[in-house]
Amino acid sequence: MKKIWPHIILIPLLLTIPIVSSPDFDGTLSVFKVSPFQREFIRFVLVIIFFYLNLNIFLPKFYSKKKYLPFTICILLCFGIMVFIPNYLSSENILSGQPSHMEMRPPQMHPHDHFPPPPRERKPPFENFGPRNYASYRQMIFSSVLPFLFSFLSSLFIFRNIEKKELERSKAKAELLNLKYQLQPHFLFNILNSIYSLALLKSDDAPNGILKLSNVMRYVVQESSKDFVELDKEIDYLKDYIALQLVRTDSSLDFSYTEIGEKKGLQIAPFILVNFIENAFKYGFNAAENSKISLKIIIQEEMLHFQVFNNIVNQNITDEESLKIGLKNTMEHLQQIYAEKHSLHMNNTGKTFEVDLKINLV
Repeated sequence: MKKIWPHIILIPLLLTIPIVSSPDFDGTLSVFKVSPFQREFIRFVLVIIFFYLNLNIFLPKFYSKKKYLPFTICILLCFGIMVFIPNYLSSENILSGQPSHMEMRPPQMHPHDHFPPPPRERKPPFENFGPRNYASYRQMIFSSVLPFLFSFLSSLFIFRNIEKKELERSKAKAELLNLKYQLQPHFLFNILNSIYSLALLKSDDAPNGILKLSNVMRYVVQESSKDFVELDKEIDYLKDYIALQLVRTDSSLDFSYTEIGEKKGLQIAPFILVNFIENAFKYGFNAAENSKISLKIIIQEEMLHFQVFNNIVNQNITDEESLKIGLKNTMEHLQQIYAEKHSLHMNNTGKTFEVDLKINLV
């Protein structure tokens, strides 16, 4: 409905153009009784009708599918209608010079006749077409060529722009799906490493870790194909992921998590935040040093404010290249979905690393 309303408003406005621009317009509707105006107004209506027919039927169904013969036939048929119909429907036929069927003439009395002559036979429009009317015929064609070309070329231009945007959207969606497929295995492999570490330590947290892993994997499988998920579900997923990371740490880690605001009713692209958390745990924890990781999620109406801080205490990262790829993919992911609706600032001092991300979720 939102796409229809602009056209419902635009078409009546367009139809006022031939009325107000007519030299016969005197501020009343009497202009519709003038034959030249009738022809031009009918032609203008046909131009609009052809524009929408070409844009919505001929171009998508024939031209885009390379069915050029039926496309050409439709175009020529519409041009023929635009040439002849205005003159046929107007109250005066410029070809034959005959009055319309609706026009009645009083009978003419001859001086020596007792009875009026039989009424003159009314000939239908275009019956008198012949060599003497070639000039009028050419006039009809030439008066229709420019508006017809304008309607055809403008509809073709708009159609090609629509096709281009559809192609860009399809390409963006394919790239986004590719990014998701790159992100998901990367996270799952790291989570499995966490559970493996628990098993080696024979930790009592291993059963709970397996449960968290089950939650995370279920979320990845069920939500990965979606463009957007509920924000509260995404945050629950992040909490499970954080819990899996925490079982690998000890008391040397100063960890804090803060969540402020109401998240119900909001949606977010899945897996858009987790890579920053993964980087924080990879670089921010070292059992031999005092480590600090701080996470904050602040929701103010439709705005999500996500902050990550960590000390850089671990330089021996075995999968550093994988982490860089994950971060690069996340940034591309953000640009694809929230191009004009997010701001991302990252600050690396060599000793600390900070992420400040704001996303408008509406």
